Amino acid sequence: MFGTKATRPARTALAVLVPGVMVAVASVAAPAHAADPGEGAKARTTPAYQPATGDTCGLRPSAGKSTKDEMLSCLGVEAKLDRTPAVGETATLKVTVRAAGKIGPSDISVTLPPELEWVEAPAGLGVQERRSVAPERAGEVSVARTTRALRAGDSAAFSGVVRAVGAGRVQIQARATAPYGGDVQAGQDDVFLTIGEKPGLSRLGHAAPAGDNATRSIPTTDRAPRPAGQKPQSVGVPSVAGEARAEAKAKGLTVISPQAPCDTRVVGNWSFQDQNGNWHNQMNIQVQVWDDDVFGDSLLATGVTDGAGNYNICFDSQVEGFPDSGTADIYVRFITSNSLWRVQRGGNPLSFQTGTTNDVATGSVLNLGSLTAADGALQRGLHAFDSANDAWLWIPKPNNLCWDQDDASCRQVVVNWAPDSTDGTYYNLGSNQVHLAADDPNSPITVVHEIGHAVMDDLYNDNFPSAPNCNPHSVTGTSSAGCAWTEGWAEWFPATVYNDPFFRWPSGASVNLENASWGNGWGEGDTTEGRVAAALIDITDSTNEATWDRYGEGPWNIWTTSRWHNSTTFASFWADRTADGFNVADSGARASVYQNTIDYQFRDPLGNYAPLTRPTPTPPHNFGYSTSSVYWSVVALKPNSGDLDLQLYDDRAQGTYLSGSAAGGTTIDFVAVDSNRRALGDYYPRVTNWSGGGGYRIELAQGTTVLNAGSSTITMGTNNVVTVRDTYLTAGVPVTISVAATNSGQDAELFLMSSDANSATWIRPRSSAVASATAGGAGATETLTFTPTVSAWYGVVVVNKAGSGSYTLSRA
Repeated sequence: MFGTKATRPARTALAVLVPGVMVAVASVAAPAHAADPGEGAKARTTPAYQPATGDTCGLRPSAGKSTKDEMLSCLGVEAKLDRTPAVGETATLKVTVRAAGKIGPSDISVTLPPELEWVEAPAGLGVQERRSVAPERAGEVSVARTTRALRAGDSAAFSGVVRAVGAGRVQIQARATAPYGGDVQAGQDDVFLTIGEKPGLSRLGHAAPAGDNATRSIPTTDRAPRPAGQKPQSVGVPSVAGEARAEAKAKGLTVISPQAPCDTRVVGNWSFQDQNGNWHNQMNIQVQVWDDDVFGDSLLATGVTDGAGNYNICFDSQVEGFPDSGTADIYVRFITSNSLWRVQRGGNPLSFQTGTTNDVATGSVLNLGSLTAADGALQRGLHAFDSANDAWLWIPKPNNLCWDQDDASCRQVVVNWAPDSTDGTYYNLGSNQVHLAADDPNSPITVVHEIGHAVMDDLYNDNFPSAPNCNPHSVTGTSSAGCAWTEGWAEWFPATVYNDPFFRWPSGASVNLENASWGNGWGEGDTTEGRVAAALIDITDSTNEATWDRYGEGPWNIWTTSRWHNSTTFASFWADRTADGFNVADSGARASVYQNTIDYQFRDPLGNYAPLTRPTPTPPHNFGYSTSSVYWSVVALKPNSGDLDLQLYDDRAQGTYLSGSAAGGTTIDFVAVDSNRRALGDYYPRVTNWSGGGGYRIELAQGTTVLNAGSSTITMGTNNVVTVRDTYLTAGVPVTISVAATNSGQDAELFLMSSDANSATWIRPRSSAVASATAGGAGATETLTFTPTVSAWYGVVVVNKAGSGSYTLSRA
């Protein structure tokens, strides 16, 4: 049978993943390499990998905010006034900045609004006047700033004197930001103050105006576009009309029948301004048309703005009755509430009212132009409303307009906000309401994160998962499996809505949820929310990062599993996703999850003669392959530096050890399998770091070629590690095999592997080669001569220590 191969029966895997059942396989004890303590010794002395727990920063970023505020930071800021000054009076402002963790130099700033000026700036802080475009503090502001190196546990205190130069509602902002690796840590505290014209009239906080807020006209050009991929969609006029009419009736006001004549129209545009001074058309805000009557006003019609912020509402102008005369006297109210979400202050939605146009002519079109809130401080409330609109536009709606497509009656997302709010940032499970601090709307991602909690609570029908050790919590530190799941999902939600992998806070803090794999200092595994969020992002997006992110399917499968199941942890979500039939393959989603340090038995697939380059195996790296031909096969490991070792297991759970190669230093380890004798099946190599560490190459060589007498050429590139050939040897007949380099940069090693009827010999490590030639060095020819005692198919293994090019493999 020299030169031909007999067909061998295939086998099934010797160990099947059945709970509680494991099949043992005999292994052969191999002698240790001369410079190595041996596979068994290494296994006994190498400690198990302990996942990192992440940062220990435990500061609340704002001393003035509610203790229910979700997030922790490496910077904490506290700002206080010793009194509330009236116009012309002074007060002492004290700011304290505290640090934790390994942050870079902190940029510390205190910003005074136009109504305040420095009498004496804090020592060491330089003062600059600049123009603010943020609507809540538009105009000339005074900024005192310094850069201060702060170590963990340090604090810095600053004190200055301010004078009130104008009356009104103001916000003093004290902020500290610092680089934290590739991210930014920040803290911010605010003093909200109403400055009175006279002594005794000033107070902390902002007094809410009675009744509706005013509107003002704005230019109609230069509107910022909606986020990419968001198609305008109306919440539906009938539902809004029902809410508006119910509110009017509750107040004892007249409501005109929906069947009333429709003979006149009011048209216009509604917009808001963001923290960068950009104008945005606002859609889906409620618009009410009212008739100003002597004895109680009448609600004539309702609607919502369209995707361009426009409204065009028809009403009956012939509604006047004694003692009113003529036609309707029209004003319009803009309300931050519709049937699906609501932004409220003190329990009531924000309401903005136009002036009244008397005796609107029947059949005419009343054009009110482009309007917005007259009070710049309220623009953030409109921005919060728009962020909710962004989230709702993203939601797939195959069945209805609800957040939860399984609901017969839609739940309204309620967002509590005020221009002086310190009651944030969190979602209240008891009231099903979001609570935002004053500046939170300046970061739509923060707003949509909290709305994400409300959406999950809605999808889960108020059966929200248990989330221990979660208030407060850290994106990058470990907490609990429940906390990491609920927070990670709520971080994935805005990342997907805005196609932005950064989580951003209004304080200037930010964290990149992508490009953060093993060993970057974060907590590892599915008890760290940033890892869960990043895993979901990597499953979703098609921007794949090295080394293992290789998949992207869009968001809808994740959304579907979230709808169909009440997953309580990421592990239970993974099980639910598996049951739903979505991708959980090693070549797909499981690899993207592993990229983010969540290892659900990831086994990196090895293809035949397809070498892989991998970083330091900390923790150990696991691979998988299946034999498919009745030849010898070899898996080989080539370290770039350090001492890395190779083990081979028979089952995916790696409970059944087969063999291992633990050569010292950067020696190439390999394990060979004789599928001439051992039935075909699956194998699971593991690469471990014994000492030194470093990247490596790993390659599977699965034979389909016979080495006969004569010569053949094999080509091996720089990344190639191993080649294998089968050769049939006859007992008692000596054979000489050689491998010759074709250039001086190449360095090969040559091994001959054997087996016999004893199944313990069917898997052989490097150290069990029956013959070898390794000492020739670069450019040399390696030659071995061997006289077999058993007639059989032997494995010829060529290892590429260095270089690239063609080798000449010969058998004499």
